[in-house]
Amino acid sequence: MGSRPAYTQRMNVSRSGREVQIRVPKTAELVARHLRKQIVRGELTEGDALPSETALMETFSISRPTLREAFRILESEGLIVVRRGAHGGARVQVPSSEVAAGYTGLVLQHRGATLADVFAARVIVEAPAAAMLARMPDRAARAQRLTDWLADFEGSTDHADYTARFHGFNRLLVELTENETLMLLTSMLETISDAASSNYPVVTADIEARMIKRASKARHSLIEHIAGGEADEAEELFRRHLAEAGSLLQAAQGGRVIDVLS
Repeated sequence: MGSRPAYTQRMNVSRSGREVQIRVPKTAELVARHLRKQIVRGELTEGDALPSETALMETFSISRPTLREAFRILESEGLIVVRRGAHGGARVQVPSSEVAAGYTGLVLQHRGATLADVFAARVIVEAPAAAMLARMPDRAARAQRLTDWLADFEGSTDHADYTARFHGFNRLLVELTENETLMLLTSMLETISDAASSNYPVVTADIEARMIKRASKARHSLIEHIAGGEADEAEELFRRHLAEAGSLLQAAQGGRVIDVLS
């Protein structure tokens, strides 16, 4: 695979006679694509060291600058970490929701998205998960997992711990659907929401207490709906609770543009 610059090539489309321009990828992009496939397919796992630069240059028949350009592409995607020096080299990082959320958060911030946007999106994405669980054949066992989660901290008096664990309940509910796409979207929205909210004054103790009380009652009722196979009721209750929680946070923080740059 020799090193060559990027260029465009004209191709004549025979049916219409119309010419289109096709961009031929740079060699570095092709190398990055090959390594990327190995990472996402699990052929290379978290923490694995890539072969030395010399070995990779021989494997792909490329120059050092081309290889390092490929590394920069993968670094920008959060798929490898490159350390310089005698004990340096490139090591694999598996794709993570945090990296995806970080980039998505920057895009939303650039577009002027508000915290209200994020809270509203969470309702749309997360609420249907409750209905999905209620329709599963083993819904009783999954509902028990949620009950056990709540039981672990039901008597806690630490508001910070209590609130964090309630967020954990939401994540567990989505994880129990075993829908990877839904899990990723939820994780991204929660990461963005947490990062954005952390840059503004926290809610008052009074608002936090109200949130905890409502959350506890709503989640117990939600579990009952899931265990009973009441999908529509479960989704509506969870939707209403998420919307109310978002409204309380918005009231405390106002209609601010999200800020993920701390």
